[in-house]
Amino acid sequence: MTSRASDFNGLKDVEGSNAVHINMTKFAVHFAVVVPFIGDASLKGAVRDFTEEAKNEGAQRVRIVQSNETTFETTLWWILPPVSFVLTPRFTNVAGEALLAFNDTTAERRAESTDTQP
Repeated sequence: MTSRASDFNGLKDVEGSNAVHINMTKFAVHFAVVVPFIGDASLKGAVRDFTEEAKNEGAQRVRIVQSNETTFETTLWWILPPVSFVLTPRFTNVAGEALLAFNDTTAERRAESTDTQP
């Protein structure tokens, strides 16, 4: 499940870029708690999918501001034992900004221009 928010009322991020906020929650069923079986709710898989969504928005950079992965202690193995010991539901949430075009006045852009001068 992915939701987006792009109406910042004309405001820019701290570096002067346009941004889209993306909040992604991945649900999956893992085999024996840790091995992805149906989907991939690992943090690695969620970040991979988050950055793919950011690319689809036209982002050049991302800033992840929050993530939450179910760990062994919080995995939902207790929902329907013994079935959930083998096929365990898991979820991971990643939220952040897809940063679009640079503003030419940003510090990073100024640093790039001074680095390229002889």
